[in-house]
Amino acid sequence: MSRVNHSLIENLALKFRTMAGLSQNEPVHVKTLLVKMGVVVKYRPLSDNVFGLSLKTPDDRYRFVLVNSNTSRGRQHFTIGHELYHLYFDPMPQPHVCDGKERDKSEMDANAFASYLLLPKEGIVAEIPSEELKRDAIRIGTVLRLEQIFSVSHEAMAYRLKHMGIISEARLQDLLGLPIKDMAAAYGFDLSLYDNGNKNLLIGDYGEKLRELYDRGSISEGHYMELHKHIYND
Repeated sequence: MSRVNHSLIENLALKFRTMAGLSQNEPVHVKTLLVKMGVVVKYRPLSDNVFGLSLKTPDDRYRFVLVNSNTSRGRQHFTIGHELYHLYFDPMPQPHVCDGKERDKSEMDANAFASYLLLPKEGIVAEIPSEELKRDAIRIGTVLRLEQIFSVSHEAMAYRLKHMGIISEARLQDLLGLPIKDMAAAYGFDLSLYDNGNKNLLIGDYGEKLRELYDRGSISEGHYMELHKHIYND
């Protein structure tokens, strides 16, 4: 399997930020971004091994995402970032279910894109005290604060810090082994980022667009029924 071209994927993330009217370093407010880009999103409970699903029309006119509300809000944000890659930059897009497994290059690229989009290097560095930029010098309180600022899961932040060279593999494993909600509570941070949520939330005119697509013959009856079920059969 080919490896991720990180330079290319990072440039795509920067390109997307420009398209969305974002600076290259600011945190992404995901729900505002989705409205701005006209992406229709439905949050609802899905199977434990499914994070999300995306679909777009061949003419790029309509874009849809389903997000598993049984995952943490931080994980949901990463899922959306992942699906945005498939919707805007995947050279061979097709309806698919995201289960978190990097089975092919497209899934690897989508994960890398989500990380670069949500966690821009300069934005992260700007929020870390200079004395903590030395390898493995970053404090757990700073890591937790970064997670809150950029609205991502503890896992996503830990891996990004490792990729940036701020922490070692050993420190990465230490961070991943922490009881993160207990730690966040001890430091006085909002715990909602680590909780499930957004059940049944709908962003955009999902139902109307879905019916229009079906009436135009742009999606099959099977796709229509599957997506319709996810909207209304909660």
